[in-house]
Amino acid sequence: MSASVASDYGGAPAGTRLTIRLPDDFHHHVRDGPKTMAVLKFASERFGRCLMMPNTQPPVVDTALAIKYKEHIMKSLPEGSTLEPVMTLYLTDKTTAEDIRQLHAEFGKMGACKYYPAGATTNSDSGVTDVKNLYPVLEEMQKLGVVLCIHSEVTHGDIFEREPKFLEEIMKPLNAKFPDLKITMEHISTKEAVDYVMASSSNMKASITCHHLLYNRNSTYTSCPIFFDFFKGDVCE
Repeated sequence: MSASVASDYGGAPAGTRLTIRLPDDFHHHVRDGPKTMAVLKFASERFGRCLMMPNTQPPVVDTALAIKYKEHIMKSLPEGSTLEPVMTLYLTDKTTAEDIRQLHAEFGKMGACKYYPAGATTNSDSGVTDVKNLYPVLEEMQKLGVVLCIHSEVTHGDIFEREPKFLEEIMKPLNAKFPDLKITMEHISTKEAVDYVMASSSNMKASITCHHLLYNRNSTYTSCPIFFDFFKGDVCE
């Protein structure tokens, strides 16, 4: 490799660097209302496709709302943008197999469903209270090949142990009952989750949100990005 080419690639030897010219983001929040346009200004410059998270207000709980949300996204894109939104359905205790059939009929493989444990994260109050409530829905998703995206944490116990507990209490029984269901564990942040995904079948995938890995127990006492501020007694957003 010539000196000029090596410089272009940061000095990396030939064959050791991969350039992704237009990546996809399979976990993206563009929110709702005027916030959507503000977020898409940046997303459209960087991505070809984005999997749009459905925890808006109100949440995207059926195909009609998914169509409406997609229309809002398309109208909010900068002029000339080629960004393609991939839509998701927000699963609740009331979601039915028919909802999944409608989603698949409208979006085909370019559609997914999102599992939020009720109360686990932003705008998740309408989420699932018991995974068994979804068994008919998951059966239909498995049949049609619809991807299940999971916010992988329980809502009880030590915040740093909630993902490993989710593996034992929810993920392993679910995976055993629906072995052909396509699953993505969202933003995993523990060794236990990585080991589980690596040992699972090809139907199990995961995404990693890097900034989640920056925080540990010591962060609780030194800063307050997402944890309790013990010095002020306030809850940080």
